[in-house]
Amino acid sequence: WRLKSPSGRRTTGQWTLQGPMEVEATAVPAGPLLGRGSIPQTGPALLWDHGVWKGLAPLEWQDLEGQGRGRWLLPSGWRRELDGRFIVDRGPVVWEATDPGMVKHLQAERLWLTLGFREGHLEQVTAQLEDGRIWAAGADLDAKAIRWSAPLRFERNDGWHGSSGGGFAPRPEKGQPLEQVELKSFRAARLVQGGTDDLQAEGARWSPAGLRLEGNVRWEQPLDGERLTLRAPRVLIREGAGGDLPAALPLGEAWAEGHPVLSWGARSLSSPRMEARKAERTWRIQAPVTGRGEQGTFTAGAGHGSPRRWEFEGPVKANVFNGGTLRGGKLVWEAETWTFTGNPATWSRLRERLSGPRILRREGAITFPEGITGALVSLDGDFMLRADRAEYRKDEIQLSGRVECQGRGWRLQADRISVRLAPGNIVKQVGARGSVALRGRMGEGWGESLELDLDPAASKARWQGRVRGVADIQPAGKP
Repeated sequence: WRLKSPSGRRTTGQWTLQGPMEVEATAVPAGPLLGRGSIPQTGPALLWDHGVWKGLAPLEWQDLEGQGRGRWLLPSGWRRELDGRFIVDRGPVVWEATDPGMVKHLQAERLWLTLGFREGHLEQVTAQLEDGRIWAAGADLDAKAIRWSAPLRFERNDGWHGSSGGGFAPRPEKGQPLEQVELKSFRAARLVQGGTDDLQAEGARWSPAGLRLEGNVRWEQPLDGERLTLRAPRVLIREGAGGDLPAALPLGEAWAEGHPVLSWGARSLSSPRMEARKAERTWRIQAPVTGRGEQGTFTAGAGHGSPRRWEFEGPVKANVFNGGTLRGGKLVWEAETWTFTGNPATWSRLRERLSGPRILRREGAITFPEGITGALVSLDGDFMLRADRAEYRKDEIQLSGRVECQGRGWRLQADRISVRLAPGNIVKQVGARGSVALRGRMGEGWGESLELDLDPAASKARWQGRVRGVADIQPAGKP
């Protein structure tokens, strides 16, 4: 050390230097400066006691070399030991960065440090970062890293705040700024419209670019009084510029990787990767997609939207819980309704195959609003149908608008037809209303209403209302 003081007083084994005074440090007497400082106030400033320097007044110190380049403010009572360590037993001690970097300001209640900030230990630490703040029980420094000890709390300028089980910050090469902090047992929350976002992960890397979350990541968001939950092995959230995250990840977006699962209530989606637009609360889902709702499960191509409305490219295949399969070239999922479109979209299950340009599935009902064609099975053979519209609910299909049905040897046309099914999805009865026309082996007639029983052992055609028809009549007694 080189010292400049207006006066000093020597007693046995001690020197007391008066302020104001200046201090300089070098590795060797004629070497370059490692740091310089000053004690600006007058009066007793520095005590030398058998090789140990003790500060009798606050010291303003500037490190000029090493990884701790910056300005220090050491309170009265600091000391420099024989091994060169600075020790403060009662703070606060303050450090301010003079170079660009993630850490801008440090404050500690107790510490010991080597010159140049190379090694040390700090207690009750507050760190002001470029994009937030950390409070930690302690911090240990060596040439390779800063290790933050729990309990640890943090705040980010983007609104995230929470706690961690400890942290680790790799120390860069000489002349390079500190760029990231890694936190374990990460827990965070922030206020958003409608409530709070909550984040959990086994580990998180904090940088000016944003957050990189790893290991059992869970991200909960508010959704109309419920919670939208994302689970993934890895989530990347960009909040600012920086190379720690992929350049293709836009500002204000997040990627969930490693086959994430997005769930809300009894509904869920999973895919190899999901991309979230945080401000709009919308998502892009990478193919192939697997989904689950109250009605069943499905697989589809790429999708986009939000829990209020999803759109998925084809091919789409859905398996309904109570039996049956829907297929189409596109799926729109709104609330409890699945809408399949295609050329055509199809519904199939045991003894059934129905198709149309558009099929809606909602609360156990299947609707064909733009036309239906298909095949069922009756007690006496195949049963074909065609109509402008249809609704299939439980064991009955309601057909309307230019309806035509065909069975073995007969054909039926009407404005409205009801097809009733027996167990096993077998057509047992047909009811027709409005401009009814029947031709074939069941007879030939025209009327307002008709009921057909299709049991081969006792098939019947029962007309009601005004009827005109043609039938074969054999004389009595004639075989």
